Order: sequence, then C-alpha cells, then structure tokens
Amino acid sequence: MENKFFKTTLLGAAVALASSGVTAKEVGINSDFSVDVYGVAAMSAVNYNTTGNGDGTDGYVLENESRIGFRAHKEMFENVLVTMQIESGYVDSWQGGELGARDTYLGLSGDWGNLRAGRVLTPMYEIIDWPFSNPGLGSVFDWGGVNGHYDRQSNQVRYDSPSFGGLTFAVSAGRDGNPSGSATRDSRFFGGNVKYTINTVTLMGAVEGGSDFRGVSGNDNLSYLVGAEVGLPGGFSLAAAYKQETVDIYTRDADADTGDAGAVGENVEQGSFSIIGQYWADSLGFKLGYAANLDAKGIKTNGSAAEETLDSNTISGQVMYVHNGFVPYVRVAGRTVGDDDTDIVTRVGLEYGF
Repeated sequence: MENKFFKTTLLGAAVALASSGVTAKEVGINSDFSVDVYGVAAMSAVNYNTTGNGDGTDGYVLENESRIGFRAHKEMFENVLVTMQIESGYVDSWQGGELGARDTYLGLSGDWGNLRAGRVLTPMYEIIDWPFSNPGLGSVFDWGGVNGHYDRQSNQVRYDSPSFGGLTFAVSAGRDGNPSGSATRDSRFFGGNVKYTINTVTLMGAVEGGSDFRGVSGNDNLSYLVGAEVGLPGGFSLAAAYKQETVDIYTRDADADTGDAGAVGENVEQGSFSIIGQYWADSLGFKLGYAANLDAKGIKTNGSAAEETLDSNTISGQVMYVHNGFVPYVRVAGRTVGDDDTDIVTRVGLEYGF
C-alpha cells in the first residue's frame, strides 16, 4: 500500500519480472464473449508510527488490499475489439471493495490504439502512481503537499496510442464527478502523457489542467511532470521525476489530533521530486526511494500572511521476493512533515496476482 487510499501495490515490480501482463482465467458463461477474471490477493501488517509521536496512528493493524476484476471482450468489426471491464476497490479502503471503484469502462481497441470511456487513470497520474510513488513514497509524491491533479476519474474519455518506434502517448478529457457519478458543472480537466523508449532508457512527460478543480468554483489547476527510467548493467535500475503543481485556491482543514492549524492560499504552487534505485538478483529485489516536496508559494497558515512551507519528505526501503507468483516483502520508511518528528512506518506483507 502506498497511501491511505491504497492506490499502489508491489505487483508492478513482480509482473515486470515474472510476466508481460496480468494473468487472467477464463470463466465459462452462456455467452460468446471471452470473459476473464483477474485480481490481487494482498494482506500486510503495518504500523504507521512505530516512534509513538502521538498523532493517533500508533499500533499495528492488518490491511487487506485485495481486489478483483472482470473483463469481457469480443471483436465487433475487423480490427475493432470491444472490451467491457468492471473492477473492485481494495477491501480495506474508502472504496470498501465496491465493484466499479477502480478501472471500469467500455473500450474500443485495435492496431490503431485504445479508446476507453468511463472510470480510468488520468494519463498524468498513471506515471505519478508508477513508478514514482513506489515504494511507499505516495505520502509525498502522490497526495502530499499541494495536490493539483486527479488520479482515477470517472466521466472521462482516454485514448492511448500504439507504439511509433518506441514513442507512445495518451490523452484524456473529462469532468469531475461526485460519489454518485454525476458531473460537477464547469469542472473539467484535460491531460496527456508521452513516453519514449530507446534501448534501456524511457523518457516520460505529462501535463494536466482544468477548471473548477475538485468542484471548487474558480479553482483552476495546472500540473506537469518530467521523468525517466534507466536500466543499468548487473540488475540495477534508476528512476527519477520532477513534478510541479499549481492551484488557484488552496484549503487544508485544521486537525486537532495532529495540531495542524490548517492553511489557505491563492495561486499556490509547489514542486516535488522522486528518486528510486532498484536491484534484482534473480527473484530477490531491493528498492530504495526518496521523495520530497519543495517550498510552497502562496500559502497562508493559521491567519498569518507569511508564506510558509508545506514541506515533507519520505525515505523508504523495501526487500521483496518473487516465487511461484507470490511476493512476500518487508518495507521500512521514514516520513517527516515540516518540523515534526519523523514517523517510522513498517510493513510486512504478502501479495499474489491472478
């Protein structure tokens, strides 16, 4: 789990090592559609604050990040494959294992690309989520600090291109939706990403912007990201990215439990970066990552007119082993927010994709 909303799992690393995609099992139904069932079984024991700094998160808990999905597909015309997918949320999350909480869409695909309408990741968040928020860096690089991007969003149409000599791109447009799925008036977003792979180097860029961000009138947003992954000899690899986010209206509620006085701001902007090193020795993998938010501009905190910093950083290390499709792992991270003491987050888990 990469954050309190359970957005990221280990399986990206495991799948990259063990196979070229999700392994799906066909189930028999009275239909000429091909129907697959797939998912992740994942359980971990986690303590978000082993140092006991008094923020109310002491003590170990078991977190169930399991999910399941169903995908049906059939060719409608030559070179036009129709895909219908519904995917549940993680069990122990605000999604509550609800079907349709994750990627749920109707899609058309062929050698000309893939067009999907429904609930999918935005092109920019797809890159933020993987590889740059793993392992355990989501508290900074995903939702931490000034957040000016969407993640998985309904009311969206997304197109992904085929590869043009190692170059791919994706574009999407949509509207913010409340929990019932209704679109918010005047709340719109547009975004895209581009990736170029040459040998063992992949360069990435993404941008997203819109109006009335998260349904707040007058809150325009604009974010961009540049990053790269580099495969190195001997099983080593590196990944790094810089992200800049801007919102016209920023509000963070006060929190009596943590002593957070809250914050407001106008034309707020903040940069952040993520650096990750990885090493694989056959089936044994090691990851070390560091992410930090830079100084935020335009913030007013606790009634003060002075601009203050929404600074936070996380350093995280992970050991994992892939065997017969199973991924046991251990992760230790140090999370620091502002001038607070560092929280040591520990996690021991097991995942299996099917």
